[in-house]
Amino acid sequence: MAGLFVAMYQLVDYSEQKDLVDRQRYQVVTLGKAITNAESGQRGYLLTGHTLFLDALEQGRDEASKVIAQLENSLAIDCAARPLLNKIKQLVQQKFNVMDKSVQVQMHAGEYAPHLSLSRDRGRELMKLIDGHMAQIDEQLVLQRQGFEQAIRNRILASVTVAILLSIVIISVLVFSYRSTTLLLEQVMENQAVAKQLSHQADHDLLTSLPNRRSVNVYLESTYEMARIGSKQFAVFFMDLDGFKRVNDAYGHDVGDALLIEVANMFKRVLRQSDFLARQGGDEFVLVVSNYLHRLELTQLAQRLIYLFAQPVVVRGIPLEIGVSIGIAEYPHHGKNVKQLLHVADKAMYDSKKNGKNRFSFGE
Repeated sequence: MAGLFVAMYQLVDYSEQKDLVDRQRYQVVTLGKAITNAESGQRGYLLTGHTLFLDALEQGRDEASKVIAQLENSLAIDCAARPLLNKIKQLVQQKFNVMDKSVQVQMHAGEYAPHLSLSRDRGRELMKLIDGHMAQIDEQLVLQRQGFEQAIRNRILASVTVAILLSIVIISVLVFSYRSTTLLLEQVMENQAVAKQLSHQADHDLLTSLPNRRSVNVYLESTYEMARIGSKQFAVFFMDLDGFKRVNDAYGHDVGDALLIEVANMFKRVLRQSDFLARQGGDEFVLVVSNYLHRLELTQLAQRLIYLFAQPVVVRGIPLEIGVSIGIAEYPHHGKNVKQLLHVADKAMYDSKKNGKNRFSFGE
């Protein structure tokens, strides 16, 4: 009887430890989202000069600091992960220092300063390092979680075995053991469902369910390797919504979020199954197009995407007039690696903005 109770206690303890690991994985995702939101605020300020965007930058900074503090105090982060967490903390500080510096430069320049591209490149390098370290911590947490799952399975097996042996001695113990084991199995199944959901959230945008920035980097690296080995081509579309800030200001973030969900669905309706669509952050989307023969196909696709907004988008009964500015980069014509392609596509998108918005531009 004592052995059965010990096994039950261990089951609950391991389940709690596994839940703690899942919460830490979610906090790692939250840290990346906080930095992304801060970047959106910084980018909005650099583009428009409105100090309202600086609130988003500060909110992202506060959220990132809070999550890092929670991770530092967590028992699930073992000694092996501590150096990675410390490195992430340093990189995040450097990342915000770069963003602060770019904001200060903008304040003194009075307009969008071309030399800010250097700080933007540095910021992207830091973000890539941060993503890499967060991925390593997530891998270690996954290994911890698998260990707890194995321990739970072993304890469940032991509990069932002891319950069967005790059932021969007394029926009342059998009833009690069966009920306890059933409840524990339900808890394990619930934890597995939560873990599956958290794993999906780690690679997908919580609002639109599209792949997120992390998935973009992984997909692009894979696509690049296949294209390089097979001497094939692919294209990267960098898309930014025109007029989205105006919608947020006029109708609030709830309508803005509903608009982003509708836009994501509109994009998916005109894309092929082989095309990869992701939300980069804020109102920015990335599209990776493979299996095409001529640039004309890319031109036609860009025109279809722009034509989606020829009429107002109706969200919650409100007609919203928005557009999309698109920048396109082709491999290998515009870059020999993923970083170059993203840079060229991003710059081409800003060219579309400068030339009147709601249009597309190929990289130079």
